[in-house]
Amino acid sequence: FFHEEFYVICIASHQNDYRLSWALNEKLNLRLQKDQDLTVEDKKEGTNRQFTKYSYAEDDQVIQYHLIANKNSEGFLFPDMKNIDFLLKIEGEADEENLNFMVKEIRKIDFVIIAFKLEKLQPKHKKRLIF
Repeated sequence: FFHEEFYVICIASHQNDYRLSWALNEKLNLRLQKDQDLTVEDKKEGTNRQFTKYSYAEDDQVIQYHLIANKNSEGFLFPDMKNIDFLLKIEGEADEENLNFMVKEIRKIDFVIIAFKLEKLQPKHKKRLIF
């Protein structure tokens, strides 16, 4: 199943995806693992682009986490967010207090430049993140 409502934490970091996923696992007590890449259709060019994705679902499936790269060798998942390297999508029963705690903890990671909760997700962004 998937949740139509979800939250997104934007992360800027010049580290590789696997290093960030490891740090998030350590800092937030998650178990993100490499998952099938997120495939996005580029209708203008008639091609599909792949973006790396790491996922973890809590045992009770109440909350699911997905770390998605915003960049690949061909461009950006969200071209209007070029300063953002990764998106942490959180589906399920997350509350504001928990999200704020997560942002604070992510900011403590040495190689994270910035992390913030995306307050308003534009419909075009939301559509790409529903999978």
